[in-house]
Amino acid sequence: MLTAQDGYRIAGKLGVEPEERRRHPRVRVVLEGQVVGSYGIRRGSRELNHDYIANQIGVTPREAREFSRCPLTVDGLILLLRQRGRLN
Repeated sequence: MLTAQDGYRIAGKLGVEPEERRRHPRVRVVLEGQVVGSYGIRRGSRELNHDYIANQIGVTPREAREFSRCPLTVDGLILLLRQRGRLN
């Protein structure tokens, strides 16, 4: 399961500062000048499931967890997105 912390780590690895919005922080994922996707980070008093982040950026939940927790690099993410046609 992806968590809010994973969402912040993914943004950090991509060098993106989440935009503070009224309801939820929002992350725009831009790689090589192209918008790949965006996702919101939900707030709550308990740990909320954030598995939707993976779909928003074009990867599987497992790949998103690997990217958040370091086995997958930014270059690896770019390669995956190119193979899937999400990045030119």
